[in-house]
Amino acid sequence: MERSGQAEFTKRYQPDDDGLRYQDLVYTGNFKGMEPVVDGIKGDKQMRARAKSGVLEKVSHEDVLRDQFTLDELNDLNNYLAWNIWDVLVMRATEGVSGMIPRQEYEILAFMNEFYRYPEIMRYVTDQIGAQGVIDIGASARKEIGTKINCVHDWCLGAVAFGMGRCGLLALEVMDADDYVEESNIILKFMQRVLWGKRQDGLILNSQDRYRCQIHDQSVIDMVMNQVENFEPGSERANQFTQFNATAELLAFFDHYDCRLGLGDTGPYPLPDGRILIIRDLFCNEEVFHWSDICEGLPHAYTLAVVIDPNLMGTREIRVNDISTTFTLPKNYIPYITGGAIFSREKFDTPMGEVRSLPIKDVGPEIEKIQDSTFKMYKKTAKMSRRQLCTNGIYSYYIEMILPHLRRAGVYDEVCRKFDFWEIDSRVSQYYYEITKRNFVQVVVPQKIFSGAGYLPFSQDADLRASKGRWL
Repeated sequence: MERSGQAEFTKRYQPDDDGLRYQDLVYTGNFKGMEPVVDGIKGDKQMRARAKSGVLEKVSHEDVLRDQFTLDELNDLNNYLAWNIWDVLVMRATEGVSGMIPRQEYEILAFMNEFYRYPEIMRYVTDQIGAQGVIDIGASARKEIGTKINCVHDWCLGAVAFGMGRCGLLALEVMDADDYVEESNIILKFMQRVLWGKRQDGLILNSQDRYRCQIHDQSVIDMVMNQVENFEPGSERANQFTQFNATAELLAFFDHYDCRLGLGDTGPYPLPDGRILIIRDLFCNEEVFHWSDICEGLPHAYTLAVVIDPNLMGTREIRVNDISTTFTLPKNYIPYITGGAIFSREKFDTPMGEVRSLPIKDVGPEIEKIQDSTFKMYKKTAKMSRRQLCTNGIYSYYIEMILPHLRRAGVYDEVCRKFDFWEIDSRVSQYYYEITKRNFVQVVVPQKIFSGAGYLPFSQDADLRASKGRWL
């Protein structure tokens, strides 16, 4: 195959370039009467230009260690995350509706439960390991594959727990904009520290870096590339690799209740021969969830090295967005995968030195095992009641989004014991009966959360110490 010249997508990394539009949609949020904001690189520039503080620019280690944000910084983060959430949804062009799992219902309940419950847990973790310890949690992702300390989990700590959780409670009219300022600060500080430690470039989000998530150390890239097998598109080896990717991806989504917490991409990493590498983690067996018993015999994670030829594809833009997912223009990059490797990590804490490489020619039996577990998952899920599915879904968000950080801090068991971690706030339990009234889930949530209109800023009268604690 011929590779020559500089691919079109590299223009996206020039400072004056505004990127391309993935959808012909615009964002208003709370910026009524102002020019609408678009998606992508230009949207990031527009949002940062409207910030009143420097919190969205590269910040220092000292800034990150500081205990709390100012009101301007809180509002800048609130506004940016609201746009960023819209931005990732624009790229997906769909929102999570499932015919089997009441996903919209469990999502909003989990968002609100996280906003109520995460602050005291995050404060406890910070008290135990210090602010630098939280930064180190993020930094640990640079040296590993198959770890859930990744874009989507780290982003969820703030965008979901604070952004969508607070927005949902405002929309439900059970809190005011100036309530829970202290808790908001705790959540966003925890998020900033983990993300800053992971990136090591002063930024916190991929959207601030033209959608690049090049976080892995060169030693990890070298280890992965040493196992990559090159092949021609359409060859038998290419078909085996893409079939494995699709099969494992389906179960990874299903094991995480039909959401993207089961998938984690990093990259794009430029390779010396002009191709690009995406490192993709697929988490097919999360042992902490009772429904994962049907995944017995499968590893905690598979990691795929996906090598794409951008010249062959005619790649105009590639984004690894903040929910760990790769999007490209043109949209389908699968036919242009020209190399790959597969790795298996047995448990979440399996040492990197014990991660196994699986030759592509031998993955047939592994695919059959994954397909068998997926079939069992369908049968198991079909027998569950709506309430049980909702509860499992809440766990898949509320437990899962902070689980890897608790494990890395070594406090998961303590948090379970001291804070009844698996318990759901009594107010959220009651909201189960409220969210189906007045079309709250189907109409109000999209209007307030996905449009950005409901992310009300804190007023200048807000007290940074304002707190309401928890109800259990």
